[in-house]
Amino acid sequence: MPERIVFPKKGQTRLESFELPDMGDNDVRVRTQYSVMSIGTETTILHQKYAPDTHFAKWFSFPQTKTGVQAIAVVEKVGRSVTEHSPGDTVFMRMAHGSHQVIATQNLTPVPAGIDLKNACWCGLAKTAFRAAWAADFRYGASVLVIGAGPVGQMVTRWAAAAGVSDLAVADISEARLRHAIDGGATITFAGNIADNSDSVGMLDGGRGPSTIIDTTGNPSALSYALSFAAKFGKIILLGDTGYPDRQQLTSDLMEKGLTIQATHDSHDRDGWTQRRVDKKFFELVAAGRFNLDGLITHEFAPEDNEEAYRLAEQQRNETLGILYDWTRQEY
Repeated sequence: MPERIVFPKKGQTRLESFELPDMGDNDVRVRTQYSVMSIGTETTILHQKYAPDTHFAKWFSFPQTKTGVQAIAVVEKVGRSVTEHSPGDTVFMRMAHGSHQVIATQNLTPVPAGIDLKNACWCGLAKTAFRAAWAADFRYGASVLVIGAGPVGQMVTRWAAAAGVSDLAVADISEARLRHAIDGGATITFAGNIADNSDSVGMLDGGRGPSTIIDTTGNPSALSYALSFAAKFGKIILLGDTGYPDRQQLTSDLMEKGLTIQATHDSHDRDGWTQRRVDKKFFELVAAGRFNLDGLITHEFAPEDNEEAYRLAEQQRNETLGILYDWTRQEY
């Protein structure tokens, strides 16, 4: 019988059996091969780290059955009207951690041959990061600072490098994560508390400071630092989705420097960049060797070991990036 990872209560996880819905004519039934945890979002939901008046509170409650956002699967069966997928095809999907899914055909993206299937799972968070990349208008000659080298920060770094950004700085408290950022194209890194690196950050772009700053942390205190670091007429992209927006503070830098703040979200399809179009571009860059994903899967678990996986994500976050569930180990 199909199984899925759920959050029955705050702070609790388990693997449970469930029944798949009936298939419609435009649906596809798939069996999951691998799924990768979205560490920040999933632990925020699991431990309810958000204020009661936020969109997190509107969207999520317990028991929570939608626990993940990116997975690779093999098609088992297609509906009568489905023509673009066939049994045996390998596909990417934005779905929760589960052994099987029934999903509309338009919500699946083919995975090209030759792509490592575990790394292909990153397509989901790569799309999230693309929203910030598109808003930032990455280009050669731009001075970019990415605050946070977690999973989404790693994806932002790679989009910037692929776009030709030559002055690409990444800041994080974890030196291990920063090494992965360098592998992804970062040209300079700042380790430790961001406040302790203010003088060094200010020297970017010949002392003008970064013209574009992308905050991927979800830490409400990061905004005030970003405002102080930004170059005159610079742009700050908020990609990290804080659960406590009332703790974010503006500073006089906003007015004095004429700064722009733009929020981006995974759901913000703009200028024709749909999920499938971003997926295609991601796989093109990976295949061409321009989007290095080597080593980003740092831990692998069987689905039944989900309690250990989420404990690791919460308690040893600086040592983790990609936490992968391997569904191929199970027999159904």
